[in-house]
Amino acid sequence: MTIRDHSLRATRRTLLGAAAAAILLSATPFAPAAAQDAASLESDRETLRAVSLLYRHGVISPKYSPPKNATEWPMGFSQLTAVGMRGMYEQGQRLRKRYVEDLGLISARYHTDEVHVRASNTDRALQSAQMMILGLYPLGVGPDPSVYLSDMEAAPRADLAFTPVPVHAVALENDAVMRPWTGRASCTRYRDFVKRLGNTELYETQGRKYEDFLRRVSAVMGVNEGERIGRMLYLVNEVYEPLSANLQHDLPLPEGISREDMEQMSDLADWNYHHQFLGRTVGRLTGGSFVGEVLKNFVKVAESKPDAKRLYLYSGHQRTMLGVDAALSIETARTEGPLFKGRVPPLGSHYAFELHETAPGDFAVRMKFVTDDGEQVITIPGCDSPMCRLQTFAAAVAEVIPRNWRQECSG
Repeated sequence: MTIRDHSLRATRRTLLGAAAAAILLSATPFAPAAAQDAASLESDRETLRAVSLLYRHGVISPKYSPPKNATEWPMGFSQLTAVGMRGMYEQGQRLRKRYVEDLGLISARYHTDEVHVRASNTDRALQSAQMMILGLYPLGVGPDPSVYLSDMEAAPRADLAFTPVPVHAVALENDAVMRPWTGRASCTRYRDFVKRLGNTELYETQGRKYEDFLRRVSAVMGVNEGERIGRMLYLVNEVYEPLSANLQHDLPLPEGISREDMEQMSDLADWNYHHQFLGRTVGRLTGGSFVGEVLKNFVKVAESKPDAKRLYLYSGHQRTMLGVDAALSIETARTEGPLFKGRVPPLGSHYAFELHETAPGDFAVRMKFVTDDGEQVITIPGCDSPMCRLQTFAAAVAEVIPRNWRQECSG
């Protein structure tokens, strides 16, 4: 877990207490994934048929350098750093432990019939996918040498051998699954909605509560100065994210910004992101296509289609996950439960959608939220239990899967 998640959330204040009352989440008691009991593990080994994993990318350098507090980032902006690389590699190691060693879902060596990897077409998501794959299939686990000539080597040395795993991506302009909320994707209905937020009475009212604070930290950074207060609140992430990168890499905060200021900015940034992804109408445009992808994956497995995979790995962003929150109507519960400590899923966290064959020919879907601290089972609204029959899951999500995403975006 990042420094932000440990220190900045230790005294987290919930800014949406009223919204949290509309709890749509049912969670199992917290327990680290590594401590899953033997009986449960054996049960999963018998029933698990496929899994779709949606990750938020790892720790990165900031997206820009603030005018008044520039920091050198030798790898460039918006790039996975050594901290992020190590974290995502360790995520891949956990995948190998769980899905190769513990559950036997996939083979120890990569096989195209078993694994499909897709990333948002951004450097940080592609890099995160690559590092996870390296952890999942580490150096030395290359192609099976028995199928080659005896004197043929896949790498200069056996310990360097690996199999390059394809990472699939589509142009940002056409990506309804991983980045439908961006300006590049041009989902006009969503972009119009989100651009208006900073001018709404809600943002003006909330911004006025913290006006002195927002104007002070913006002045220190030289960012968003002179903006209307509602707009300044909408742009608070532009102030917070470069400072958060400093903390994640043990770099000092600028003079005039304290740890308490960072906690306050974290709260406001999460409040802001929450309101950008609120309700099923927004969820249909920003997370519905991903939910449809999961359903399509699992129907293929249940019907034994030749192109079905066992592990679907998606490398995305916090807003990819927030769009899924909105589509499934679990966004108002994000302050509840032992792992739901904030509105934004932490870096490197993921959603796991599991497909289990609970009886011959009878399939069910289980959803988990997983962080470095452990895992939490989510009961999807519309399902009567955490293990939701595939037909029930399909019915529960039918209304949020767009039939023609591009048409709906422009409608």
